[in-house]
Parts: sequence; C-alpha cells; structure tokens
Amino acid sequence: MNAFQQQNAEFSSRGYSIVRQGISRDVAEVATRSALFHQSYGGYYTPEPQYNSIGRYVDIISESILIQLQPKMEAVCGEKLYPCYSFLRIYGSGAVLPRHVDRPSCEISATLTLGFEARALWPFFAGSDDAGTEVLLEPGDFLVYKGAEVPHWRNRFEGNYWVQVFLHYVRANGPYAEFRFDRRPGIGMPAGSMQVGRNDPCICGSGKKYKHCCGKAA
Repeated sequence: MNAFQQQNAEFSSRGYSIVRQGISRDVAEVATRSALFHQSYGGYYTPEPQYNSIGRYVDIISESILIQLQPKMEAVCGEKLYPCYSFLRIYGSGAVLPRHVDRPSCEISATLTLGFEARALWPFFAGSDDAGTEVLLEPGDFLVYKGAEVPHWRNRFEGNYWVQVFLHYVRANGPYAEFRFDRRPGIGMPAGSMQVGRNDPCICGSGKKYKHCCGKAA
C-alpha cells in the first residue's frame, strides 16, 4: 500500500488524513512572506476579532496552491473534485478557532500550515468526539478533512503569529457540485464576482452577514 492509498483508507474511515510536505518548505516560506507583507496593504485583510486574526478570501498565492494541490487532494479522497476557494488567515497571539463544521462549499477541505513564529507547533483538532484527534502540522504539511461533516477547532495560540491557508473543494459528482469555484466565474476571481447574497452568511465563516464582512470590499 503506497502513501496515498494509506491516506485514502484513513480518510474513508475517519473523515480526515494528514499529508506531509504537500508543498515544499521553500514554497511555504514564500507564501508566508507574501501573507505578512500584505498586512501593510490597507484593506487587504478583513479583521476577525472573534478569532484574534485577519483573513483574506481568495489571496492569489493561496488560489494557486488550491489548484496545485488538487491532484493530491483527489488521490487522498479517491474521487474527482472541483476547486471552490481558498482562505488565507494570519492568527495573532491568543487566537482561538472555535469548534465548528463548514458550509457546503467546504465539503472536502485542507488546512495547510505556511509559517509561524512560536516556540511550539499549534495543534489542530478534528473529530466527532469531545477530545478530537490532535494534529501537528509543520510548514508545508496539510490535513485533508470532510469540512462540512467533521468538527474541527484550535485551542488558544501561544506565539506571535501563525499563517494558515484553508483550501476548499467539492465532489465533482456530489450534491454540492454547484459550488464549483464558489459560484465565481473561475479560480482567482474576487469575492465581488460571487453569486452570493449580501444578506447571506459571510463566506469566511465569521457568522456575520456577507455585506458586513468580506462583502464590504465587493
């Protein structure tokens, strides 16, 4: 059994599986630098005070990684996928990601560590039981999981910053195939090109209405 067959077996039975070095450390470092540099671009990120983080829907490097990793995602899942969207997030000291599941366009998801400044790896938890499974991701590692089914969360972050990108897909032959490209004309297109109502829940999962969150810039 090769690595992808093992990961596919884990994904099928548990709903999640780890892929080590899905992208190289060099690529992860470039993406981290880009994410940090963009903090000086006014309005590039949306503040997320509920997480103590800032986020960016469809950052271009993140969208490129979304496409680059699609074959590996399909190998782990064992079926054809459509890419939906990427979401880049920079967490600050004290950040917390509450336990949750995602919207349908996050049917099959990956959380990928890009870079950080902290003394230790920040655990990501996934699973239906209260304790969940602790997952430690080095830069370039990612966890594939059923985003709309498997609860996932992170406890308090002790460090200066943590850069993470979320990559979302749907099954090409599944019930959510209509969310291909997250209802945009194509990958890399901005939020304003989405077919999403301004009173709909925001695409970033903040719990706010789209018009009061990422839709402000649309």
